[in-house]
Amino acid sequence: MLRPASNQFEAAPQGRGFGGDRLRFGAEYPGDGPNRREILRFFLDRHGGQTSPQIGQLAAALKDIAKHWVKVDAPTLERFKRIASRLAVPRRGMTAKNRERLRPFDDPGTIASFLALPQRLRREVNTAKRNPRGQAVLAQMAAAIALLQAAPIRLKNLTAIDVNKNLIARGNRLYLVIPEDEVKNHEPIDFELPTETRDILSWYVREHRPHLISEPTDALFPGRRAAAKSSHALAGQISATIFKYAGFKFNVHLFRHAGGKIFLDARPGQYEVMRRVLGHRSIATTTSFYAGAETRSAGSHFAAVIAERRRDLERESRKPSRAIKRRRLIDEGPQ
Repeated sequence: MLRPASNQFEAAPQGRGFGGDRLRFGAEYPGDGPNRREILRFFLDRHGGQTSPQIGQLAAALKDIAKHWVKVDAPTLERFKRIASRLAVPRRGMTAKNRERLRPFDDPGTIASFLALPQRLRREVNTAKRNPRGQAVLAQMAAAIALLQAAPIRLKNLTAIDVNKNLIARGNRLYLVIPEDEVKNHEPIDFELPTETRDILSWYVREHRPHLISEPTDALFPGRRAAAKSSHALAGQISATIFKYAGFKFNVHLFRHAGGKIFLDARPGQYEVMRRVLGHRSIATTTSFYAGAETRSAGSHFAAVIAERRRDLERESRKPSRAIKRRRLIDEGPQ
């Protein structure tokens, strides 16, 4: 972030009495109030007095430099924070890149293949000939994908799942429970996992997880020694598995977006369900992400209703009215 920001710094003040060398090398400039104001005012003037994503990023960069490089005092840092907050442009909806990666999910065949992937991997583990550890890694992928399809949690929480602390069995039911202090937005996670997910997790933990453990650990996805597998490693393996077996690029965070799209395509408008599943505090966050994603399915649903109504009316129009029926009976009276 600092490199692009430094390029903007160099572009701004040349006509305002600031030397490029001072901006490049002078660690004191972010704490200099006049400098800060001049830099931001330059870009605001150039943008018609309105903020923009670039200006918001620039203000955030100034704040970060002031905090981590210059180490300004608390009151000065608070001023930087207020300015950065005022100039920030909140992102609305998912990125164009994520929308493009979700495009395959417009195809029902792709959705079917994606949702069937955990069972497909399980069948391959049970029938293919691999060494026990190789089988265990593929079983781990089946378990991770099944879990994310049923409970689209963030990568950090997925990696940290503890089989005793976070997976709670009650009779034949299995719950994924993560307290609020371990969740990014401090909204607790409490999912009852469906039977298919419970069965795959039980199969993985019982038959294959022991082959991945070198030292005692409660991590659902164990890595080296007694620690959980790193987020980077787990995410990379999941993405590689989906690409190999489903044929498209897909990262762990997209489970949240894909889940929202699949659900809302089938149940247009039911944002409150997705808000609770994804742990959004505000339904506005949910609608900003998925209102566009469900437009096609909502349009198809609307068109289907209109077409059905047209067919109903056409059928009604072909039926003779009661008056016509009576006239026919009179005309066709006793011969």
